[in-house]
Amino acid sequence: MLFCEQCRVHVTGSSGRCPLCQSPLTGQPEENAYPVLRAGKSPLRLPLRLAALATVAVAAACFAINLSLPDTGWWSAIVAAALASTWLLLGVTVRKRGSPMKAIVWQLGAVSAVTLLWDLCTGFAGWSLDFVLPIFLPCVQLAALIAAKALGLRPADYLFSLTLCILAGFLPLIPLLCGALGVVYPSVICAGISLVALAALLLFKGAELKADAQRRLHL
Repeated sequence: MLFCEQCRVHVTGSSGRCPLCQSPLTGQPEENAYPVLRAGKSPLRLPLRLAALATVAVAAACFAINLSLPDTGWWSAIVAAALASTWLLLGVTVRKRGSPMKAIVWQLGAVSAVTLLWDLCTGFAGWSLDFVLPIFLPCVQLAALIAAKALGLRPADYLFSLTLCILAGFLPLIPLLCGALGVVYPSVICAGISLVALAALLLFKGAELKADAQRRLHL
């Protein structure tokens, strides 16, 4: 083991100088002074691989049937896109499983993007803006609140994510003001729910929200 004559202390590792006084060390450095930690296998590894294999098998079977029956249209492409969308949303959940509130925010963005993309790729009938997103956004707000309370999180651990979910509820007002909606009631209700949720957040958690914002912005 290395030894510092100046400080009269033993030093582990292989550094050539004392971490206290920077004097040269005497003696021989230890090999493997720190234990080697082996990464544990994730319990989701095998189920995810089996699910991926099943996904490839289903997609391959659909393409084979589609090629055998070309007159039915390229419906297998829709199946493949649906499977890809499912894996995208599942991947977001798995990647952020260590932080439930972040997972909810990421799912909000992923589901919104996938929904709009599906609507665009199928001719844009407007169902994503008219119904899906205005219904989905308040549900996300409720899910974030329930998750925060069920997990017993501190305000600093969930207020930022909850605020993002609430503010996202005002996004349907953009197509509403642009006249791009065929049905306006779901978007109006969504904005109303978000306004009430924001008011409740400011009234009951305003001080904690301000402190969290100052901490994040380094004010």
